[in-house]
Amino acid sequence: MNILKEVYSRRKHPMIYADVKSLVPTKNEIKEIISEAYPLVTSFRKAFAYEIHILGPNKERSNSIWKVCEEHKQRIDDEEYGKENAMQKYSRGLLHIRTAPWTLIATPRVCHPNAFHSEDNVSSGQEETDGKSVWEFADYEHMNTWNRESGALEIAMFLKMIMGGALQRGYDSGFCVCFPKGKKWQDVWKPLVPNLKFWPTVIQTIGKAIKYQYEDKSERALKLDTAPDLDEILNFADKEKNEVDKI
Repeated sequence: MNILKEVYSRRKHPMIYADVKSLVPTKNEIKEIISEAYPLVTSFRKAFAYEIHILGPNKERSNSIWKVCEEHKQRIDDEEYGKENAMQKYSRGLLHIRTAPWTLIATPRVCHPNAFHSEDNVSSGQEETDGKSVWEFADYEHMNTWNRESGALEIAMFLKMIMGGALQRGYDSGFCVCFPKGKKWQDVWKPLVPNLKFWPTVIQTIGKAIKYQYEDKSERALKLDTAPDLDEILNFADKEKNEVDKI
């Protein structure tokens, strides 16, 4: 079997994580998973312009982070539909955060170029460098705005490799992008993670699930909750002539 298929076919969205010590990843296991994932990804100009904040087992903090995400989701629904019509029920997709033994919060990171990408291409030993090409990753405002999209792509590559390492070891992993962002982010996030310099890009959880999201759905609900056909999300732009004639 294809190794990628073998590993990632184990992925199921966690809903509740185990609280038994023997089923909780150790700090060394988390370090190994992340260390193995790092060489598998790349970054534009070797910047790796993001930071992964690793939060270990802390039930109270995990519950508080979940509440922040859940209340954010509920507020959006209430504003859209009104409290009398909006679903007033905990989101299955967010519950994994509540019991997560390990939580990874990825944010942008202000950083400076390595020697090769330095502006200095005239000093001795620097003649073969990249030279004077604008390095935008040292600008906080750029990292917090224009680089959010490309930064998220690089973060996603890294976290997906981390997920693979967790799955290989028999653990589970889930993601969340539903949380408060914007100007008042510090009011929400600083009390929970004081050393954050940016609001999160994505949250990842790691642990051993004892219940998965699909297990909380009826057979009828599972039949309704389908993914689109692959053809719906693919577009081979270079059409064959007979395909063009049909358009």
